[in-house]
Amino acid sequence: MIRAMEGRTVIVTGAGSGIGKVSAMALAKKGASVVLVARNEDRVKPVHDAIAKDGGKSEILPIDLSSKQAIREGVAKFRETHDKLDVLLNNAGLWLGKREATPDGLERTWMVNALAPFMLTRLLIEPLRAAKGRVINVASEEHTHGFINWADLQHEHHFDPALAYRQSKLALVMQTFTLAERESGGVTANCLHPGIVGTNLFRNFPGFIRFWINLLMLSPEKGAQPQVRMASEPSWDAITGKYYVRFKEGRAHGIAQSAAHRERLWGVLEQQAEA
Repeated sequence: MIRAMEGRTVIVTGAGSGIGKVSAMALAKKGASVVLVARNEDRVKPVHDAIAKDGGKSEILPIDLSSKQAIREGVAKFRETHDKLDVLLNNAGLWLGKREATPDGLERTWMVNALAPFMLTRLLIEPLRAAKGRVINVASEEHTHGFINWADLQHEHHFDPALAYRQSKLALVMQTFTLAERESGGVTANCLHPGIVGTNLFRNFPGFIRFWINLLMLSPEKGAQPQVRMASEPSWDAITGKYYVRFKEGRAHGIAQSAAHRERLWGVLEQQAEA
């Protein structure tokens, strides 16, 4: 049996649960060698073991996405043994109930949802270029209700969980479009809203809300389908700079359409990544 992803290397962040776990297992089933990224090895080892039991290939790469140093060290470790990267699936996401600061002094939602994907992509750009690879950023339709709070990007003066999440996902969409422009003809970059999926993203919500989310929302298996297709199907070889709502192209926030706003954000992310 010919497997579509045979010989290809894929990094999946947030691979320990939810749509990250399902995506990693589905891509391994298609023949990919999947690099499982999570905060620690214990969190993702059951996924690694399940892939091995199914005859697939995977390796564990522990990275705490709330730490810039951990990201740098994790990428350095990956590059010791890998010259090429076919797919970077920035799947990990966070919605907090209250403001938390990272060891670097950044608001944690922003760090995990916006700056971590930016750093991973920048640090892995050479292996991605070598493979003419794909960057897939898991965004959210919530970004269309957000805005970039340039005066208080880290929500130090006022923190609202929904606003912080929406801003971070808007920033993710914006950086996707900029990356696609900067890497034209080589690496592709796309983002998507996988649907509202009952995952650990909602773990900080009140219990009665989690109950209805798990009851009414998409399963992780269904939620993972769009990004698995985007990562594996040949039809995506030349598609770049797009935002999808599941399987259909969607309309991103107006701010994401502005080259001036995107470049301003890119500069901010560069400064934060290098600090």
